[in-house]
Amino acid sequence: MGVGMAVVVPGKTPPQWQLYAGMPCWIELITTNLEKAREFYANLFDWEYESYSDPVSGEHVIALRDGFPVASLRAASGDQSMWRLYLAAADCAEKVAEAEEHGAVQTVPLNSVPRVGRKAVLMGPSDAEFGLLEPEESWQFDVGLPGTLMWAELVTIKAQTADNFFQELFGYSAEQFGTVHRSDYSVWYLGEESVLARVSMIRDFITETTQPHWLLYLGADPDIGTDELVRTAIANGGRVRVDPYDSSIGRMAVLRDPTGARFAVIDQTQAGEYGTAANYDPYED
Repeated sequence: MGVGMAVVVPGKTPPQWQLYAGMPCWIELITTNLEKAREFYANLFDWEYESYSDPVSGEHVIALRDGFPVASLRAASGDQSMWRLYLAAADCAEKVAEAEEHGAVQTVPLNSVPRVGRKAVLMGPSDAEFGLLEPEESWQFDVGLPGTLMWAELVTIKAQTADNFFQELFGYSAEQFGTVHRSDYSVWYLGEESVLARVSMIRDFITETTQPHWLLYLGADPDIGTDELVRTAIANGGRVRVDPYDSSIGRMAVLRDPTGARFAVIDQTQAGEYGTAANYDPYED
């Protein structure tokens, strides 16, 4: 399976899925305090870690859950913490060149990361960074389970620009949705598989501090639930941006970790109607 919205029962063997170009295939936390971040996510998701050092790519940490890689963590060179999404590429250098032809600018040059692959980071024409990854043979990446990537959304004011860029780069098809909560929400597909979504910011509500970004959803263990996971995050120095609320895809909340990185948590077994809690506000930074 790809990274979609299907429920995966905890305790079952992780699903086997074919990786296609354009599918989410890695996530990376860039953090201003690596030790604090390691402790926070270990307490939240039971992550364990393996540390690596490479003369070219530098030091990085692989996060594992139940022995399977789920993310990497790396010290930030600046003063901002954030989660970064990587999309699969059969040839990273070739896809970087193609992205640049469509208006992207490379911000982190091609480099090889042990156990992960060749990767690069670009600023897309919709003003949000994203990564490209050409996985190496030993690459593994668990998704669709508690403590792993469940879904990702690009939040941007340049909605049409984002749609055009990523559809040209990866051949996504798109389906437009609108609700009273989100008037412009586009889901991107590869074949029949939903892989990502794009959320449009409303220009009238944007401030000088508003930044386009990716919002990554990590799975909550149904035995624990979203609400208890949020309480654990608060107890370990996290902050709540949006209180837990019900949606048609699960019970979710939006948080910041102790170093300021934004992410969401979701329990897809609790899908229902929209609740009364405030929905995600992409303009508050």
